[in-house]
Amino acid sequence: MNFDGNSMFYTQLNLGVAFKSSLKYFFCFMVLLACKSDKAEKKYEEKAQASTELIEQSAYVLLLCKEVMTSEEEAEMPTYEVFFQLGENKVKIADILNCETISPELYEQYQIPKNAISAVGGWWAGAGDYLYIIEENGNYVVKKGDMDEGREENDYFYKTIVQYTKDGKEIF
Repeated sequence: MNFDGNSMFYTQLNLGVAFKSSLKYFFCFMVLLACKSDKAEKKYEEKAQASTELIEQSAYVLLLCKEVMTSEEEAEMPTYEVFFQLGENKVKIADILNCETISPELYEQYQIPKNAISAVGGWWAGAGDYLYIIEENGNYVVKKGDMDEGREENDYFYKTIVQYTKDGKEIF
């Protein structure tokens, strides 16, 4: 092989051009990534703010489930009390057979509005009862619906069962 000075020079020149070209592409990639990162960061901040507001609101107003302990005879059929909690105060609003907190991701499945503050409910022995809180006209409104496996319509038929003002007074 012949290694003269000219071929070394051209090889170094070609590597230098390739490096500069790669550097340009790398720089463009980083700029695009930074732009995308800013958008993603802004979107993340918006979601975090919305989640914080929802958590603050939910910590203030929510539905709670409490299992009622019964005798062995009655233990075949579970019973839960549902409470409306506003701040430190809570009041019993319903008795249902099964009760768990329903996460917002499942609201649509139970025909619960996306803007519901809190929801609970459960299925037992072919039927289920479901409750949620929503804010309407500056008041907290609790709605209750039900579903059973024999129902032909796919509707929970939610009805208002109780309303409270923001300071916790029941509206009749």
